[in-house]
Amino acid sequence: MNRRLAPSTSRRKPARKKPISRKPAGNQQARKRADRKNIATKKGGAAKSARAAVAKIIPLRAAARAAPGDHAQNRRKPKPKKRRQAEATKTWRERAAGFRGRLAGWIVRRRSLFRRAGTLALFALGAAALFWLGARAVDYAHTADAFAIRDIVIEGNDQLEDIDVRRAAQLQIGSNIFEVSSEDTRNHLLQHPWIEEATVVRKLPGRVRIDILERKPVALVTLDQLYLVSQEGAVFKRLGVDDPVDLPVITGIASERFYDDLDYRTAILLSSMALLQDYEGAGLAQREPVSEIHFEGANGIELFVGDDGMNVRLGTGQHRQKLRRLRQVLERLAREKTRPSYVYLDNVRSPERVTVRLP
Repeated sequence: MNRRLAPSTSRRKPARKKPISRKPAGNQQARKRADRKNIATKKGGAAKSARAAVAKIIPLRAAARAAPGDHAQNRRKPKPKKRRQAEATKTWRERAAGFRGRLAGWIVRRRSLFRRAGTLALFALGAAALFWLGARAVDYAHTADAFAIRDIVIEGNDQLEDIDVRRAAQLQIGSNIFEVSSEDTRNHLLQHPWIEEATVVRKLPGRVRIDILERKPVALVTLDQLYLVSQEGAVFKRLGVDDPVDLPVITGIASERFYDDLDYRTAILLSSMALLQDYEGAGLAQREPVSEIHFEGANGIELFVGDDGMNVRLGTGQHRQKLRRLRQVLERLAREKTRPSYVYLDNVRSPERVTVRLP
């Protein structure tokens, strides 16, 4: 029989060829040849080790294929299933009793949850009841005759009548008191030209109190018509039939400029109010009341005072000092039982000089 011989691990070395006897060109060529020789030797040793490793692995794989039953021995054997025992059939009463027991146990285990749910339900029910009662109470308050307005008390009105204040407030006897807004009523009152400030108070079940502060007119200004001027220097109303007329009249004002020029209008009104205060401060308002304040442009201001309309020229500036001199002059002439027809206090070069014309 022909047997295949196993390959021998020993390998014969090839016979070396005799090198051609040539002289190297230098040390560099000799070094190159030596390096090539070493590389070839290394390559041969690596090939030998690789072949030896493959030879060891092949027998191991063959042995693993030859013994297939070894893996089966390591598997876990299945456990035999237990046979279910036949349960006895229960009646419907027994089932019902068991269900009641399980239900009772479930409720006992969750009783804290049921308590919180019950508390929330009671709270929601109480809130709904309060809301319903509140809505019914509001409906009753807005429709019941017990809360109808029966009395309207008005305080602080001198120029206006009570009926005028009620009309301005838009209030009527018999209307529901909850339908009346204090703020809205106050705004309606402030739209009236005579009312400077107002306070509205509702008093249950059917009473409303109104306190007003009227504007105090101190002068009349002549424009296209006569207008009332308040103590603060504001033109607030056209002169009506029932309005006071025994007031100083401001004249000599250009109407168009008064309407268009805010600075001019403010200067005229404020200077007039200041002059009236200085005239009263000098003690002349009761003795010689002012009937007219006339503006002469660059020449300043002149007054007409007393029942006979005595003319007093003040000029420009230092009105307070000039009014004090006027008082001294009038008192001196009164001791002499003489009344002048005019008094001039507008001397620019000599402000302390007073010119008096006697009748």
